[in-house]
Amino acid sequence: MSVTTATLPDLEELVDWSIEELEQLAAPWPARWLLPPKPGDPERVVYLFAGPGGLEVGTRDVLGRELDIIGVESNKDAAATAVKAGFQRIVADVRTLDPHHPALRWTRGLIVTAPCQCWTPAGKRAGQDPRNQQILLDMFTCAWEATVGIWAELDCTAECPDECDECWEGWSGPIYGVDEVRAMAKDLTDERIGLLAEVVIWGLALSVASYDFGWIAMEQSSALPEVIIDGIRDEFRCADWLAINFEVLDAKDYGLASRRRRTFMLAARHRYSIAGSTKPESEIPTTTAAQALGWPPGIRVNTRGVRRTAGGNCWSADKPATAITSKIRGWYREDDPSHRFDLDEAALLVGFRPGHPWTGSRSSCTQQIGDVVAPPMGAVVLGALLGMAWEARLREYLAEIYSTHPTVRAEHALAA
Repeated sequence: MSVTTATLPDLEELVDWSIEELEQLAAPWPARWLLPPKPGDPERVVYLFAGPGGLEVGTRDVLGRELDIIGVESNKDAAATAVKAGFQRIVADVRTLDPHHPALRWTRGLIVTAPCQCWTPAGKRAGQDPRNQQILLDMFTCAWEATVGIWAELDCTAECPDECDECWEGWSGPIYGVDEVRAMAKDLTDERIGLLAEVVIWGLALSVASYDFGWIAMEQSSALPEVIIDGIRDEFRCADWLAINFEVLDAKDYGLASRRRRTFMLAARHRYSIAGSTKPESEIPTTTAAQALGWPPGIRVNTRGVRRTAGGNCWSADKPATAITSKIRGWYREDDPSHRFDLDEAALLVGFRPGHPWTGSRSSCTQQIGDVVAPPMGAVVLGALLGMAWEARLREYLAEIYSTHPTVRAEHALAA
């Protein structure tokens, strides 16, 4: 059954329903989300393309902030990893879900970390094609019409008084379904490009549903074109969002033992500025891969065997590691080719404690590690959006996870 606000019983009636009836009505969202939160309950947050839980590790383990986050993830292994780590997941394709579902009326925040390969060489840069970009921009525009609608005005007769109740103008509400917007992606040369439209579709739909829906965080490739950034910003400005900031941040500048340069959108609906800053008050010590892993100086890591490319086929562990991808499953130390990265070592380089419950084959697990939002960056971005003092907590977390090397532990602990 398709559930809409029009078919939803009154709240007074829902209170008397059984948990089984509420679960059926709320599906796939939790039954408790059909009812308004109680005073003191954590904020409800929808997280699209949620993966194995990196951003949530940043929120829970670094910031110590409790949020009621429901993540949507189509990859069963990534979803299983997140659930084992204590997070909530709906296993589904985001494009099959309705952002107008009444269980989402009390949502306060939205996080979107759509796949980014289509903007990079790994995805053949299909997102850089002007034709694909125009289709995506058209999807943004149509997302407005499928959520907010069009400006409607009723004409009255010349004798109609100025205060006539029949005279009305305002936004019409949806004039067609979001599925029609999503169907436009069929004309893209890489359908993953169209996934970025979900930040506009869901952001606008949730804005219409509740005035209290107030913030959005998005992570994307650092190669995201400026024309696409402008397109997203324009849609939210038209919806009266007051602050829409795009920042390119590199995780190595925040103490991570690997490079991870990403574009982040931080948007606040009712504030003219983001509550906090993503910039540390003082420089965070650099962590090299060797320090993080407890290796001696001078180690080099081979990433491509005997193949040579313009970017080389190895990197020095005396610096932060090159950006971690799923290919780390085949990387090895040049001084010991038998030494392959285990999952804890790979995950440590992107900011996870040892023992994170990666689920699936080795290839699946390294893919999750390569795609995940680094927990320290999740803490920085959500800390800034929520107005939390994230810096001291981040330094403490880094001192803990990189404790195998006494020097780096001391540097982070002193800075904290």
